[in-house]
Amino acid sequence: MGAFGDPRMATSKRSRLELYADVLNTLRTHAGGCRITRLSYGANMPLDRMKKVVDELISHGLITMRTDDPGIYTITVRGVEFLDAFKKLIVFFE
Repeated sequence: MGAFGDPRMATSKRSRLELYADVLNTLRTHAGGCRITRLSYGANMPLDRMKKVVDELISHGLITMRTDDPGIYTITVRGVEFLDAFKKLIVFFE
Protein backbone atom coordinates (compact mmCIF):
# COMPACT_ATOMS: atom_id res chain seq x y z
CA MET A 1 0.00 0.00 0.00
CA GLY A 2 1.07 3.54 -0.55
CA ALA A 3 1.34 6.46 1.77
CA PHE A 4 -0.78 6.00 4.87
CA GLY A 5 -2.45 2.87 3.54
CA ASP A 6 -3.97 4.48 0.46
CA PRO A 7 -5.32 1.53 -1.58
CA ARG A 8 -5.07 3.49 -4.84
CA MET A 9 -1.31 3.35 -4.54
CA ALA A 10 -1.22 -0.45 -4.31
CA THR A 11 -0.45 -0.96 -7.99
CA SER A 12 1.96 1.91 -8.61
CA LYS A 13 5.47 2.51 -7.42
CA ARG A 14 5.79 4.76 -4.38
CA SER A 15 7.60 8.04 -4.73
CA ARG A 16 10.53 8.79 -2.48
CA LEU A 17 8.39 11.21 -0.47
CA GLU A 18 5.67 8.59 -0.01
CA LEU A 19 8.30 6.14 1.12
CA TYR A 20 9.69 8.64 3.62
CA ALA A 21 6.17 9.32 4.86
CA ASP A 22 5.49 5.59 5.38
CA VAL A 23 8.67 5.21 7.44
CA LEU A 24 8.00 8.37 9.46
CA ASN A 25 4.39 7.34 10.06
CA THR A 26 5.62 3.99 11.41
CA LEU A 27 7.94 5.83 13.79
CA ARG A 28 5.19 8.21 14.82
CA THR A 29 2.97 5.31 15.89
CA HIS A 30 5.78 3.87 18.06
CA ALA A 31 6.27 6.61 20.65
CA GLY A 32 9.46 5.16 22.15
CA GLY A 33 10.95 4.48 18.74
CA CYS A 34 11.59 1.18 17.03
CA ARG A 35 14.27 -0.96 15.49
CA ILE A 36 15.02 -1.10 11.79
CA THR A 37 13.21 -4.43 11.37
CA ARG A 38 9.96 -2.87 12.66
CA LEU A 39 10.48 0.01 10.22
CA SER A 40 11.00 -2.51 7.45
CA TYR A 41 7.72 -4.25 8.27
CA GLY A 42 5.82 -1.00 8.79
CA ALA A 43 6.90 0.47 5.46
CA ASN A 44 6.67 -2.88 3.64
CA MET A 45 10.25 -2.70 2.40
CA PRO A 46 13.20 -5.11 2.40
CA LEU A 47 15.69 -4.61 5.22
CA ASP A 48 18.66 -3.85 2.94
CA ARG A 49 16.75 -1.06 1.21
CA MET A 50 15.43 0.23 4.54
CA LYS A 51 18.98 0.75 5.80
CA LYS A 52 19.63 3.17 2.93
CA VAL A 53 16.37 5.03 3.56
CA VAL A 54 17.15 5.32 7.29
CA ASP A 55 20.55 6.82 6.46
CA GLU A 56 18.85 9.35 4.14
CA LEU A 57 16.27 10.28 6.77
CA ILE A 58 19.00 10.74 9.40
CA SER A 59 21.00 12.95 7.03
CA HIS A 60 17.90 15.12 6.46
CA GLY A 61 17.29 15.40 10.20
CA LEU A 62 13.91 13.64 10.05
CA ILE A 63 14.83 10.74 12.33
CA THR A 64 17.52 10.08 14.90
CA MET A 65 19.00 7.14 16.75
CA ARG A 66 18.46 7.07 20.51
CA THR A 67 21.63 7.65 22.48
CA ASP A 68 20.61 5.34 25.33
CA ASP A 69 19.79 2.45 22.94
CA PRO A 70 21.68 2.75 19.63
CA GLY A 71 19.44 0.27 17.79
CA ILE A 72 16.29 2.33 18.28
CA TYR A 73 15.23 5.06 15.85
CA THR A 74 12.86 7.90 16.71
CA ILE A 75 11.16 10.62 14.71
CA THR A 76 12.41 14.18 15.22
CA VAL A 77 10.38 17.38 15.42
CA ARG A 78 11.41 18.06 11.84
CA GLY A 79 10.15 14.59 10.88
CA VAL A 80 6.75 15.33 12.44
CA GLU A 81 6.65 18.64 10.58
CA PHE A 82 7.43 16.80 7.32
CA LEU A 83 4.59 14.33 7.95
CA ASP A 84 2.12 17.12 8.70
CA ALA A 85 3.10 19.02 5.56
CA PHE A 86 2.97 15.83 3.46
CA LYS A 87 -0.55 15.01 4.71
CA LYS A 88 -1.70 18.54 3.85
CA LEU A 89 -0.22 18.17 0.38
CA ILE A 90 -2.02 14.86 -0.18
CA VAL A 91 -5.35 16.44 0.87
CA PHE A 92 -4.66 19.42 -1.38
CA PHE A 93 -4.27 17.21 -4.47
CA GLU A 94 -7.33 15.04 -3.80
